[in-house]
Amino acid sequence: MVSLHYTLAKEDYVNFYTYVMWDAGDRKRSRTKSIMKQVVFVLIFMVIYYLAGGFRFMNNISVIIIVLMFATSLLPLIGGRPGIRRSAEDIADDPENASVFSDNFLTASDTGMHIKTTNSDNNYTWKAIVRKTETGAYYFLFLNAIHAIIIPKKVFDNNEALSEFRKLLSRNLSMEADLKDVINHAGE
Repeated sequence: MVSLHYTLAKEDYVNFYTYVMWDAGDRKRSRTKSIMKQVVFVLIFMVIYYLAGGFRFMNNISVIIIVLMFATSLLPLIGGRPGIRRSAEDIADDPENASVFSDNFLTASDTGMHIKTTNSDNNYTWKAIVRKTETGAYYFLFLNAIHAIIIPKKVFDNNEALSEFRKLLSRNLSMEADLKDVINHAGE
């Protein structure tokens, strides 16, 4: 059995939100497809423009239009992640979301997890976890596609507690929960 007491910091939530909305492998693939569609559209436009004789009258305006079209298809790469982080900070700063940052008393055993906070008292069987994601600093135990139990690794008192928690996860999580994590992060 592993017992943890921790409070999520704003940065922990921002890291979780950024991971789910930007960094996760399935999001990267989706974003790449979207950008490629935009680039292909610009290329098709250029081919049509060329076939229509538009390059015959090439002037500064034509060059500016083409450069701007390419630039707008790449904008999500430049401003996307910082924009996601700003959104996460706005969510974290909203007083109605303050309960996310209350004290967590988590107990994990072979029967499941019990999490008590200032506002709630929840028991989760291991079957409730549909996907487990482990990053360098966190465990995200997803209860559905967007809601997860966030456990910062820094809250483990020692390596023994972390090792015991890992054993509980490997012993009790379904192979499907681990497999979804592997599939979702195959591109990383």
